[in-house]
Amino acid sequence: MNHDLISSRYARAMMKAAAGDVRMAQRIARESALVNDQFLHGLSDVMANPIFSHTERRAVIARLCDDNKFLDVTRNLLVLLTERGRMQLFPDIFRLFRVELDRLMGRIMVSVISSHPLPADLVAEYRAKIQEHYGHSALIRQEVNPDLIGGVLIRVGNKLVDGSMEGSIRRFCDRLNLSL
Repeated sequence: MNHDLISSRYARAMMKAAAGDVRMAQRIARESALVNDQFLHGLSDVMANPIFSHTERRAVIARLCDDNKFLDVTRNLLVLLTERGRMQLFPDIFRLFRVELDRLMGRIMVSVISSHPLPADLVAEYRAKIQEHYGHSALIRQEVNPDLIGGVLIRVGNKLVDGSMEGSIRRFCDRLNLSL
């Protein structure tokens, strides 16, 4: 089965466990962020390394949960992932849960990619247009890609708006039935 499909099911189950309570969902997100940070700094090695027994892995998760006073929802997810040998999916589950939380809170994540940092007024203009178009609060993350010759790429969810110079030239050539 596809990892994203499995991860999205766990993320939706976590959101369902929050029962539409934004505060609870935010707490689950904070706890999950802590786990994700631990995962990136060594927890993934413990979970993937066959030298550690199933019992030792469960003990690591139990201690992490106890030390941080995690909600039962978070604890149960971590135990379930450990029991099923799916802990390596946690970063994807966390990412998808955050998307669900953003949806619950009426906000969307937007990546604005340019060849250099953009001025604050231009970012504010992009934010206003995106919020007007989508009807949600937009959280903008700026990314710099020096390989981009000019213009910007804007990614909203899985939609990409290509306002780059290369994209403009490509569209122009397509209209003229030319190849690059």
